[in-house]
Amino acid sequence: MKKQWIVGVIALLVVVLAVWFFWPKDQSAHVRVVPADATALMELDLEGFLQESELSEEKIKTLLPEHMDVWNSGIDWEKHAYVFVDAVGMNGCLLAVKDAGELKEFLAQNGERMGITPVEEQQGYYWSLVSGSFVLGFDDDVLMIMGPTLASAQAEMRQRMLGYLKQDKSESVLKAPLYKKMQEQDGVLKAAVSLEMFPEYYRMFQNLGLPEHVDFSKMLMTLSIESKKGQIVFHTGVLSEDPALAQKMKALDDLSGQIDGDFLTSVSPNTTLWMGANLKGDKLMQLMSEIPPLRLYLMAMNHVMDVERMIRSIDGDVALSGTVDGEPVVCVQAHMSDLSFMDDADYWISSARASGNYEFERVDEDLYRIGKVAPQDLFLGLKDRNVLFTTSRSAMNGLQKGMDSDLLKPYEDDIRESKFYVWGNLGAVNGVIRSMGFSEQNPQVQQVERFFGKFKAVALRSTKATSMDLIFYLKNKESGLKQLFE
Repeated sequence: MKKQWIVGVIALLVVVLAVWFFWPKDQSAHVRVVPADATALMELDLEGFLQESELSEEKIKTLLPEHMDVWNSGIDWEKHAYVFVDAVGMNGCLLAVKDAGELKEFLAQNGERMGITPVEEQQGYYWSLVSGSFVLGFDDDVLMIMGPTLASAQAEMRQRMLGYLKQDKSESVLKAPLYKKMQEQDGVLKAAVSLEMFPEYYRMFQNLGLPEHVDFSKMLMTLSIESKKGQIVFHTGVLSEDPALAQKMKALDDLSGQIDGDFLTSVSPNTTLWMGANLKGDKLMQLMSEIPPLRLYLMAMNHVMDVERMIRSIDGDVALSGTVDGEPVVCVQAHMSDLSFMDDADYWISSARASGNYEFERVDEDLYRIGKVAPQDLFLGLKDRNVLFTTSRSAMNGLQKGMDSDLLKPYEDDIRESKFYVWGNLGAVNGVIRSMGFSEQNPQVQQVERFFGKFKAVALRSTKATSMDLIFYLKNKESGLKQLFE
């Protein structure tokens, strides 16, 4: 009986130890010091970042001054780091502390070369100054740096930080929508920002056709960075409880569908920039008429041809491409519901002759030239149920005859999953830099060329109106962050 009791106790201890070992550790307990009314918060998964980038202790040591051993500095590098902005606009940074005594000793040994004053103890916390304008405070749990601030306001700053350091979880950002929405994001770095941080941008958003009564203080913007095989992805999003803004976002979503890929192969092999979307012309026209600069442009172009009727006829993919290899060339292709608007082409030609201020003429079957409305002549062409615009006669000939390029083939899945997609050929950018000969004369340009040499392309894509992704495509299929720091 006694033997069974001992075995039972040992088994219970094993279970307890296993639960303790495998149970997820709280990586963010120290975020309790961030105030509940913070207007911005960013979280960096330090351990995940180091694993993804494969930055070893030895690699990091080569980036730091000699004899600065940050791994034995008292900082807990396994826990997340935070950056925040409080309600009065002061910037803050947080790191978890593993050993306050070790941290105090590290600062005593390295503080002078880091621009940090000697540490002093007051009110149960350790205090110092960084670069003369940032206040540093820490205890056994967390290190906080806030600023910048004038010397005359540093005592007040210390008192504010003291309140943050002493506050309870229930008083912190942990209960705020800012933190909760940030935690819904994926990636080694993620952030959430309240738009009330940027009151000067309210008018900019209103100029884009948003209602004047939108409450931007209820609007959050999110950001996260994710490292994938062969990619580094920056995710951004917009979240709002304002019904007027939600209605506007729904209207933008209804404007477009997923890209069909009709024009993926009809591009030049030298294409530098490609943009694609899938649009409904009537809804696009309504949106454009609500934006004052676009409305004025449409009014001006309607004197040349019936641009409004043409836009309303769009029904499907629209693509714009450009090359900078030699003479810059721009091409636009759009799938139409019908081409009946072209019945007025003879009227446009006669109107141009009567005006004398611009030119509109037929140069071939299904091909027209428009002059004196842009720095270059524009060519308007038709192919099947597609309308084509180019700045080059030879480019128009290529589109009308039909192109078959596999330049965008590696990105096809991402493009077809998007409602809006912009692609940039970074290899072509590097080629332009080399062709100009700058890299032979300037070491800094050589560094830029080497950095861009890691990438194949960059893309901006949206799958819905409230989100946008910036994607860097790298040449190899390894971890994106690893390649970035190689």
